[in-house]
Amino acid sequence: MAAVYTETPDNFCEIEASIYFEPQDIKDIFFQAEKVLFYDTCSFQRHSNLAEKEKSILIQYFRDRGIVIFLTRCILMELAGDRHKLTENCIGFIKSLHDAGVKVAILNEEYVFDILSECFSTIEKTNEYLIWAVRMVKTPVSTITETLKADEKLNLEVLEGKNLKSSGLYQRFFAAVRGNKEHEDNLGEELIAICIHILSYLPGVSDGKLCVLTDDKGAAGKIDSVMKKSNMQNQGARIILYSTPKLVQHMFKEQIELSEEDMVNLISQGASGNIVVMGITAFDLTVDHKISMSCRELVQKIMEPNAIQVVF
Repeated sequence: MAAVYTETPDNFCEIEASIYFEPQDIKDIFFQAEKVLFYDTCSFQRHSNLAEKEKSILIQYFRDRGIVIFLTRCILMELAGDRHKLTENCIGFIKSLHDAGVKVAILNEEYVFDILSECFSTIEKTNEYLIWAVRMVKTPVSTITETLKADEKLNLEVLEGKNLKSSGLYQRFFAAVRGNKEHEDNLGEELIAICIHILSYLPGVSDGKLCVLTDDKGAAGKIDSVMKKSNMQNQGARIILYSTPKLVQHMFKEQIELSEEDMVNLISQGASGNIVVMGITAFDLTVDHKISMSCRELVQKIMEPNAIQVVF
């Protein structure tokens, strides 16, 4: 039996004072932020379960770098799961981010339309960006594909671009696919990919402003492939894809105060056995190389000059 998800967790009231969720607030936060970090479900759950010391290191890094956290509505649905409740650790993480001055926004995916409307004056133009993004992300077997198959009018408008002047297309599309979400589908990451693909085309959005944090290699591959499908001359701002190991190496290179034990604890949370990263060492010829080692061995290589470059 398919899991039934809810768009608003039963204990939403416990985080309401710590988040932003009104469209105007989200627009303001987006344009004012130095960096916008979209969290995938797996990474947010892992970081919610960190010990207080490592969690504080991460939160302080976000604060000091002017990073705001975006949780899409679909990711919130996944975090609540079929129990329809956020875990205490997730609630605590959100509150800790807020208390430290890190803004956390719940982005209904259709709010991307409101953000685009600040720069593009016609519905036709904003609808074109949605149509192209969905075409790039859609796969033969997915919740998006099944939703469009079941709704002929939506399919004509979204995939074939019929009636570009259609108002409310973002709302109808995203509401429909969220309503069809199933257990262990890839909808959360697919909707992140659609959102960042659209937002990357906004005038004035610099390379690296949009970031995604995921420890799911499949999700990372999907988001990366969407960016690469566009011709070079038609690509928007470049997007940074972080895994926790890549983020830790980035923090270390920025001379954040991190002990070996801190880094091991950050990387090992939610992992079991050896960890596999995509990267390159001094002895490798390609960056597609999969490297498997213990978390401590990886950290020691991160700390050793030029020993490893973690790509993901």
